[in-house]
Amino acid sequence: MEDKQGMTKAVAGVMTDALADGRKPATASNLPPLSNRGGTETETAGRVQEVFECYETYITDGKGNLLGVPLRRGVSDSAFIDQITFSIHEDTFFHVYGLSFDLFDDDDFIRAASAKMEEIFGFGIIEKAKHSGGRFYEGCWLMGTDNAQYGRVHFGGQNNTMLFELTAVGCNAANIGWESRLFDFLTNAIRPKITRVDIAKDFFNGEYSPNQAREDRNKGLFTCHHVKPKGECLGSDWEEEDEAKMTRGKTYGIGSRESSKYVRIYEKGKQLGDKTSIWTRFEIEFKAKDIVIPFEVLQTPGEYFGGAYPICERFTGNANRIEAVKSKIMIDFDTYIERLKKQIGRGINALKAVFPDKSKQELFEVLEPKHDFLPKKLSFENYDCSEAKATPLHEIPFVQKFDEYGMWMDRYIQRKELEEKRKEERYLEKMYDQYADLPVSWA
Repeated sequence: MEDKQGMTKAVAGVMTDALADGRKPATASNLPPLSNRGGTETETAGRVQEVFECYETYITDGKGNLLGVPLRRGVSDSAFIDQITFSIHEDTFFHVYGLSFDLFDDDDFIRAASAKMEEIFGFGIIEKAKHSGGRFYEGCWLMGTDNAQYGRVHFGGQNNTMLFELTAVGCNAANIGWESRLFDFLTNAIRPKITRVDIAKDFFNGEYSPNQAREDRNKGLFTCHHVKPKGECLGSDWEEEDEAKMTRGKTYGIGSRESSKYVRIYEKGKQLGDKTSIWTRFEIEFKAKDIVIPFEVLQTPGEYFGGAYPICERFTGNANRIEAVKSKIMIDFDTYIERLKKQIGRGINALKAVFPDKSKQELFEVLEPKHDFLPKKLSFENYDCSEAKATPLHEIPFVQKFDEYGMWMDRYIQRKELEEKRKEERYLEKMYDQYADLPVSWA
């Protein structure tokens, strides 16, 4: 991200006898330089000043306001994107398709957006929602199916912009490599902006927990610029002393939901329904309020995760989205089986009593449904968009339209003429490629 102001600041930390997290206190011999741009250390009254590098880069918006750019540290693949919202100007599709008359009304723009989203994510826009969708736009369109909501697209008003919201389900179900394809799209779009991105890291084996996060906040490991963010214990499990009664898991929130950066550390496995799971998710939500979210977050999310708080830089292990999806599938399946046993267990016992001579296979055939539908929670499209059986809007045949001024007919004729022109150009290119290498004497 270009630094329009060229402003970079380094802020020294506080005086301390020992580090709050138990590490060896800094001394004159082991104290690191202030930054990679140089710096000095000082010693006062036998105590060494502990130095934290808390620099930020600022840029200015069109109104002259200073906007911060998140710090980059850590390992690029140590976290992954779990949710993202971005906007573009509708002129992007003029730029992409090169034809202003080929995009006439909202339906045309939505069809163009659907085609581009399918190219990037593997799924397009399915239908228009029956509600406005909020976000101060006039219309809302849905991506995904009834069983798996991949996201929403908002369009109409709002200075001719289009807003895309990709859910966690959509991020997980999208084709591998969507982050790079979205990066390429946004860097070539008109007035692109990432308005929100959630970056997550999973701890499957109890390496981190909400309790530890609570302790670390008190130690100052979530403190930036000498301001300790507020912490909040969310969920009723914090009040339970008996582990067996903890059902939904603990969640510890750090910061303010109204600020540009907010943290949730929660017991993901228990949230999904596994009471014995120790799977914890560490999630940072960035919102473009007084910061600019760089497009590079799509390529190196772990670096922005590592630069968010002092504690985050320590988490260097690779983050595997596929492992998280597999863990979710297993928990969803096991939880559903337990629920199924409770719901139909007595019914199965009744069948065994009524038909004592029937085998388990025969009893199963009695219960076997005549359809092949799956429970919504276990539908394959929740995990792989190629399993979604829905036709995106851009693949529905174009319906010729008419209006009293004849503009639709003019547009239809222009489209047909253009198709014929392109077909002729492709034919000439093919002929040229076929005969370009032949000897001149032959011609």
